[in-house]
Amino acid sequence: MTPLSIACVVDEPMPTRDTLTVQVVQTLSALVRAGAAVDLYLPVPPTGPRKTPDALREAMRAHYQADCGFEVRLLPGLVPGGRGAQKFAQAALAARPSLGGHYDLLYSRIVLPMLAALTVNRPVLFETYRPLTRQYPLTRLPFRAVARHPAFLGLVTHSEYTRTAFVEDGLPPEKVRTLYNGYDAGAFQTRFTPAEARAALGLPERPTFMYAGRIAPLKRIELLLDAAEALPEVQLVLVGGNDTAEAAPYVARARALPNVSLIGYVTGGKLAQALQAADVLVIPPSAAPLEQFGNTVLPIKVFEYLAAGRAIITGEVADTAELLLQGENAERIKPDDVGALVDALRRLFADDAYREGLGTRARARAAELTWDARAGRLLDWMRTRLAAR
Repeated sequence: MTPLSIACVVDEPMPTRDTLTVQVVQTLSALVRAGAAVDLYLPVPPTGPRKTPDALREAMRAHYQADCGFEVRLLPGLVPGGRGAQKFAQAALAARPSLGGHYDLLYSRIVLPMLAALTVNRPVLFETYRPLTRQYPLTRLPFRAVARHPAFLGLVTHSEYTRTAFVEDGLPPEKVRTLYNGYDAGAFQTRFTPAEARAALGLPERPTFMYAGRIAPLKRIELLLDAAEALPEVQLVLVGGNDTAEAAPYVARARALPNVSLIGYVTGGKLAQALQAADVLVIPPSAAPLEQFGNTVLPIKVFEYLAAGRAIITGEVADTAELLLQGENAERIKPDDVGALVDALRRLFADDAYREGLGTRARARAAELTWDARAGRLLDWMRTRLAAR
């Protein structure tokens, strides 16, 4: 079978700590392992030293702990300016490779390259985690029009929650497909007991709950800190960048609590080890990231948490309900209620058999949720949609 030739365009430099870029790099790396030929078109920063494509790829390998077997193609530099203007200009530059005819398809999460490719009848596969037609109702008619274009292969969503929104808002069901994200199976090859992982990380040996991700107001980190204050006999570990302005108030409060530890930003095997130091992994149980901010829908941490094989606490919100099931692999609790979080932690720490059973079933659920498994499904769907065209 002839390998598919894929152009992927992004509108911001890499590497960064943005989870979106983790998803892009892991997906493209897995597509190459599955046999595709992939070129990543990457804008270079408007200021600072310029790196060669090979140097950038090495920097991405080190940062994301991924093999990055794709080719890196640099887009022209930009003049300094506001972030909004820069992102628009970067997207415009990223549209240029989509006009070339030597790729089987353009695969992107930004709109402008997609529109540019459609104007010259180049096949396009668009991907998004957001239910854009719900968040921005004025986009419903444009998305319906795009979906009717013969070169529009389809839209990949990261959840049924988002797929349902697009279909209910008028996109053809056969052109919208949910492909869950994944985790790096190689990072979890070494298994640790909680005690072993805590010892390796220099953490105290005591019941531990953990959050891994962005430390910011929109993630409702205060719920975790409030729970830690209410449970002085256990420890909270925060894994994520703690050197940003948005993290500063939470970091200051965490450092004032004797039972809270900060690990910082880690990836790959170090992240896998850190997650296994927990007895319980927590997605801050809040409806705000999904319903108020709209920037978190079935986050990648769900897949990493499942792979770690630990009990998970999450709020009763629609997106995580697709994979995190009450009493099966998770405790689902009332959102935005510190008392409910404290009660759930007490229940799990008091019942070793139940807690460990949740973890065992979480790890079993993760078996088919690797990046490589996703890449295989994605390539199959690309071929199916190309054939349908």
